[in-house]
Amino acid sequence: MTGGGPLLGDVLRLADDPHLKAWGAAVLDGEPIARIGDVSGAVYDLVSAALGDQPRIHPDAYVSPLANVHDDVVIGPGTRVHEYSTVRGRTVISGNVHIGYGCEVSRSVVGQGSVLSHRATIGCAVIGQEAYFATDLVIGVCVLSNPDMLRPSKPVAFALPGGGRMSTRQPKWGAIVGDGVRAGVHVTLGPGAIVGARSVLHATVNVPTAWIPPDSTLYWADTGFRITPAPKQGGQACSTSPTVST
Repeated sequence: MTGGGPLLGDVLRLADDPHLKAWGAAVLDGEPIARIGDVSGAVYDLVSAALGDQPRIHPDAYVSPLANVHDDVVIGPGTRVHEYSTVRGRTVISGNVHIGYGCEVSRSVVGQGSVLSHRATIGCAVIGQEAYFATDLVIGVCVLSNPDMLRPSKPVAFALPGGGRMSTRQPKWGAIVGDGVRAGVHVTLGPGAIVGARSVLHATVNVPTAWIPPDSTLYWADTGFRITPAPKQGGQACSTSPTVST
């Protein structure tokens, strides 16, 4: 972490994804998240410039004829996009990603080997490698205190390790999810959530604007969610109440 807040590489190293690295996105690892702001958009710009006139959808990728993939999308080798899914909005999908039936992925980055099961809704987010999202996962993108929800103008703030927040300067900003994270059915991540690598989010967990350390395990609780940190962090369980980003 620097005076400008946590670096993107503190949460998720794009250089560890061979496709994103080859496409030039790894330079963002050393930048503060707050300075980048639109992280997924910055990745798309770098990847698009690196590809030049090359095809945006790799010939080894599979896109169902019943899927809706817009022109402003990059899809890597071995990725599969199944029926009734939509991928749009300056999105970068790395290699060997599985996008199941009825998903919506917009203005996001999805790392190598990750799986989005049925009806996952991912917006303005950056997902690491080998993540697994079960059915009906949702990542929120804007705060509910906007006067006009169709035209959000209030910047999203992302969570910091000590419980504070930093502004992204973006009215739509989802979450950053580290490598190897696994999320059960009906999990919701609020705008500004940061989920550390290898964490496990059990079914129906609602993660607000919170910083989740790596290797954490989250369970549903009446007061929000109960988090069990990795043993090296003490192994003590604690309860956290949901809050709305402001």
